[in-house]
Amino acid sequence: MDETKARESAYSSERTATTVIGSLPGTVVTKSSWAGSGAEFWERTQYRPKIDLLKSLRAGRWPSFAEFKEFAKRTRRVWLTAGVAVIGLVAAANLWARVAEWARTTREKRQEQAVATVTPEHLIARCGQAAEDATKEVYPIMMRTITYQPRYGEKIVFVFSRTMETKSDWVFLSMQDENRARGYDTAEAKIAALPCLDSKK
Repeated sequence: MDETKARESAYSSERTATTVIGSLPGTVVTKSSWAGSGAEFWERTQYRPKIDLLKSLRAGRWPSFAEFKEFAKRTRRVWLTAGVAVIGLVAAANLWARVAEWARTTREKRQEQAVATVTPEHLIARCGQAAEDATKEVYPIMMRTITYQPRYGEKIVFVFSRTMETKSDWVFLSMQDENRARGYDTAEAKIAALPCLDSKK
Protein backbone atom coordinates (compact mmCIF):
# COMPACT_ATOMS: atom_id res chain seq x y z
CA MET A 1 0.00 0.00 0.00
CA ASP A 2 2.77 2.45 0.92
CA GLU A 3 4.62 1.46 -2.21
CA THR A 4 1.62 2.39 -4.40
CA LYS A 5 1.29 5.82 -2.76
CA ALA A 6 5.01 6.42 -3.29
CA ARG A 7 4.68 5.75 -7.00
CA GLU A 8 1.67 8.04 -7.38
CA SER A 9 3.39 10.88 -5.58
CA ALA A 10 6.48 10.46 -7.73
CA TYR A 11 4.49 10.72 -10.97
CA SER A 12 2.30 13.59 -9.83
CA SER A 13 5.11 15.77 -8.57
CA GLU A 14 7.29 15.63 -11.73
CA ARG A 15 6.67 17.17 -15.18
CA THR A 16 8.16 15.58 -18.25
CA ALA A 17 9.82 17.92 -20.77
CA THR A 18 8.58 17.26 -24.29
CA THR A 19 10.09 18.15 -27.62
CA VAL A 20 7.96 18.99 -30.61
CA ILE A 21 8.74 16.55 -33.42
CA GLY A 22 8.99 18.03 -36.92
CA SER A 23 10.42 21.39 -35.89
CA LEU A 24 12.80 22.90 -38.38
CA PRO A 25 16.56 22.36 -37.86
CA GLY A 26 18.19 25.07 -35.82
CA THR A 27 14.84 26.41 -34.60
CA VAL A 28 13.83 26.37 -30.96
CA VAL A 29 10.10 25.87 -30.78
CA THR A 30 8.46 26.96 -27.55
CA LYS A 31 4.86 27.33 -26.56
CA SER A 32 4.95 30.97 -27.59
CA SER A 33 6.31 29.97 -31.05
CA TRP A 34 2.91 28.64 -31.98
CA ALA A 35 1.06 31.69 -30.76
CA GLY A 36 -0.03 34.41 -33.16
CA SER A 37 -0.43 34.17 -36.92
CA GLY A 38 1.41 31.81 -39.27
CA ALA A 39 3.50 34.68 -40.65
CA GLU A 40 4.98 35.31 -37.19
CA PHE A 41 6.06 31.68 -36.93
CA TRP A 42 7.76 31.69 -40.34
CA GLU A 43 9.57 34.93 -39.46
CA ARG A 44 11.24 33.08 -36.56
CA THR A 45 12.42 30.21 -38.76
CA GLN A 46 15.09 29.76 -41.43
CA TYR A 47 12.89 31.65 -43.95
CA ARG A 48 13.45 34.93 -42.18
CA PRO A 49 16.31 36.11 -44.47
CA LYS A 50 14.03 35.75 -47.50
CA ILE A 51 11.20 37.60 -45.78
CA ASP A 52 13.56 40.40 -44.70
CA LEU A 53 14.84 40.80 -48.27
CA LEU A 54 11.33 40.98 -49.67
CA LYS A 55 10.33 43.52 -47.01
CA SER A 56 13.32 45.68 -47.94
CA LEU A 57 12.39 45.63 -51.62
CA ARG A 58 8.75 46.43 -50.88
CA ALA A 59 9.77 49.34 -48.72
CA GLY A 60 11.80 50.77 -51.58
CA ARG A 61 15.10 50.20 -49.79
CA TRP A 62 17.94 48.42 -51.54
CA PRO A 63 18.94 45.42 -49.40
CA SER A 64 22.30 45.42 -47.70
CA PHE A 65 25.10 43.19 -48.91
CA ALA A 66 24.70 40.95 -45.87
CA GLU A 67 20.97 40.50 -46.56
CA PHE A 68 21.59 39.76 -50.21
CA LYS A 69 24.39 37.35 -49.36
CA GLU A 70 22.19 35.52 -46.89
CA PHE A 71 19.36 35.38 -49.41
CA ALA A 72 21.70 34.00 -52.10
CA LYS A 73 23.05 31.44 -49.67
CA ARG A 74 19.57 30.24 -48.74
CA THR A 75 18.37 30.04 -52.34
CA ARG A 76 21.54 28.76 -54.02
CA ARG A 77 19.94 25.39 -54.77
CA VAL A 78 17.19 27.09 -56.77
CA TRP A 79 19.70 29.19 -58.71
CA LEU A 80 21.89 26.15 -59.43
CA THR A 81 18.89 24.20 -60.70
CA ALA A 82 17.81 27.10 -62.93
CA GLY A 83 21.36 27.51 -64.24
CA VAL A 84 21.70 23.82 -65.08
CA ALA A 85 18.31 23.92 -66.83
CA VAL A 86 19.34 26.94 -68.95
CA ILE A 87 22.67 25.34 -69.88
CA GLY A 88 20.85 22.13 -70.78
CA LEU A 89 18.41 23.97 -73.05
CA VAL A 90 21.23 25.85 -74.79
CA ALA A 91 23.17 22.60 -75.30
CA ALA A 92 20.06 20.84 -76.64
CA ALA A 93 19.34 23.70 -79.07
CA ASN A 94 22.97 23.69 -80.26
CA LEU A 95 22.89 19.91 -80.72
CA TRP A 96 19.63 20.11 -82.65
CA ALA A 97 21.07 22.78 -84.97
CA ARG A 98 24.17 20.66 -85.61
CA VAL A 99 22.09 17.56 -86.35
CA ALA A 100 19.85 19.52 -88.72
CA GLU A 101 22.89 20.97 -90.52
CA TRP A 102 24.48 17.51 -90.79
CA ALA A 103 21.24 16.04 -92.20
CA ARG A 104 20.94 18.87 -94.74
CA THR A 105 24.56 18.49 -95.89
CA THR A 106 24.20 14.72 -96.17
CA ARG A 107 21.02 15.08 -98.23
CA GLU A 108 22.62 17.60 -100.58
CA LYS A 109 25.66 15.37 -101.15
CA ARG A 110 23.45 12.37 -101.84
CA GLN A 111 21.33 14.33 -104.34
CA GLU A 112 24.40 15.71 -106.13
CA GLN A 113 25.84 12.22 -106.37
CA ALA A 114 22.56 10.84 -107.72
CA VAL A 115 22.35 13.50 -110.44
CA ALA A 116 26.04 13.25 -111.33
CA THR A 117 25.72 9.51 -112.04
CA VAL A 118 22.66 9.77 -114.33
CA THR A 119 22.99 7.86 -117.59
CA PRO A 120 20.18 6.63 -119.83
CA GLU A 121 20.44 3.17 -118.29
CA HIS A 122 20.45 4.49 -114.71
CA LEU A 123 17.54 6.80 -115.49
CA ILE A 124 15.38 3.96 -116.80
CA ALA A 125 16.38 1.73 -113.88
CA ARG A 126 15.39 4.42 -111.38
CA CYS A 127 12.27 5.87 -112.97
CA GLY A 128 10.98 3.04 -115.17
CA GLN A 129 10.16 3.03 -118.85
CA ALA A 130 10.20 6.48 -120.45
CA ALA A 131 7.28 8.01 -122.31
CA GLU A 132 9.61 8.74 -125.22
CA ASP A 133 13.17 7.65 -125.99
CA ALA A 134 14.75 8.97 -129.20
CA THR A 135 18.31 8.88 -130.53
CA LYS A 136 19.66 10.83 -133.51
CA GLU A 137 23.03 11.41 -135.07
CA VAL A 138 24.43 14.91 -135.17
CA TYR A 139 27.86 14.24 -136.59
CA PRO A 140 30.32 13.75 -134.93
CA ILE A 141 28.13 13.02 -131.90
CA MET A 142 24.91 11.21 -131.07
CA MET A 143 22.08 12.85 -129.14
CA ARG A 144 19.57 10.96 -127.04
CA THR A 145 16.46 12.50 -125.51
CA ILE A 146 14.45 10.65 -122.88
CA THR A 147 11.08 12.07 -121.86
CA TYR A 148 9.12 11.36 -118.69
CA GLN A 149 5.57 12.40 -117.91
CA PRO A 150 5.08 12.84 -114.16
CA ARG A 151 1.63 12.13 -112.80
CA TYR A 152 1.14 15.83 -112.18
CA GLY A 153 2.87 18.47 -114.27
CA GLU A 154 4.41 18.84 -117.70
CA LYS A 155 6.78 16.50 -119.47
CA ILE A 156 10.44 16.47 -118.45
CA VAL A 157 13.11 15.93 -121.09
CA PHE A 158 16.61 14.56 -120.38
CA VAL A 159 19.29 15.16 -122.99
CA PHE A 160 22.39 12.95 -123.31
CA SER A 161 25.20 12.89 -125.83
CA ARG A 162 28.15 10.72 -126.77
CA THR A 163 30.65 10.42 -129.58
CA MET A 164 30.11 8.16 -132.54
CA GLU A 165 32.58 5.65 -131.17
CA THR A 166 30.96 2.39 -130.15
CA LYS A 167 32.27 2.20 -126.58
CA SER A 168 31.91 5.84 -125.62
CA ASP A 169 29.75 6.71 -122.60
CA TRP A 170 26.66 8.85 -122.55
CA VAL A 171 27.09 12.25 -120.92
CA PHE A 172 24.17 13.92 -119.16
CA LEU A 173 23.73 17.40 -120.68
CA SER A 174 20.50 18.89 -119.39
CA MET A 175 17.08 18.39 -117.84
CA GLN A 176 14.32 20.71 -119.09
CA ASP A 177 10.58 20.93 -119.46
CA GLU A 178 8.90 19.93 -122.72
CA ASN A 179 9.04 23.44 -124.19
CA ARG A 180 12.70 23.90 -123.23
CA ALA A 181 11.61 27.07 -121.41
CA ARG A 182 12.49 25.92 -117.95
CA GLY A 183 15.70 24.31 -116.78
CA TYR A 184 16.47 22.60 -113.52
CA ASP A 185 19.84 23.98 -112.50
CA THR A 186 20.44 22.39 -109.10
CA ALA A 187 20.35 18.77 -107.99
CA GLU A 188 17.64 19.65 -105.48
CA ALA A 189 15.46 21.17 -108.25
CA LYS A 190 15.94 18.13 -110.49
CA ILE A 191 14.96 15.69 -107.76
CA ALA A 192 12.03 17.86 -106.69
CA ALA A 193 10.69 17.68 -110.26
CA LEU A 194 11.33 13.93 -110.60
CA PRO A 195 11.87 12.31 -107.14
CA CYS A 196 12.79 8.91 -108.60
CA LEU A 197 16.17 10.40 -109.56
CA ASP A 198 17.19 10.23 -105.88
CA SER A 199 18.21 6.60 -106.02
CA LYS A 200 21.36 4.47 -106.00
CA LYS A 201 20.21 2.36 -108.95
